[in-house]
Amino acid sequence: MLLNLWSMDWSEPPSKNNIVAWLILGYLCSHPFAKDTAGGVSRWWLRGAGVEANEPAVEEALNYLAAKGWVTMTKAPSGPKLYGLNFLKQNVLQQFLHGQPRVH
Repeated sequence: MLLNLWSMDWSEPPSKNNIVAWLILGYLCSHPFAKDTAGGVSRWWLRGAGVEANEPAVEEALNYLAAKGWVTMTKAPSGPKLYGLNFLKQNVLQQFLHGQPRVH
């Protein structure tokens, strides 16, 4: 399985073991207004950056990130799930990915 689920205090971003989640969060840090389906994330966000990740692994990572509050998931009654950055976590994410200490 490509995705390794982890358990930790999610006041912090995900562990280094989950490359798919890290890549998604990195993309969202650079493109905070981006929203897409799991297929779009796999095709455009990751493959567009030269990274191959299958759609089920991407969807599993997105669902986990959504459950932990790092991304939002919206779904119209007859449409696909759309994922995007949870703006309440944007500053913590940017500080963490840029190696800055967190502000409490």
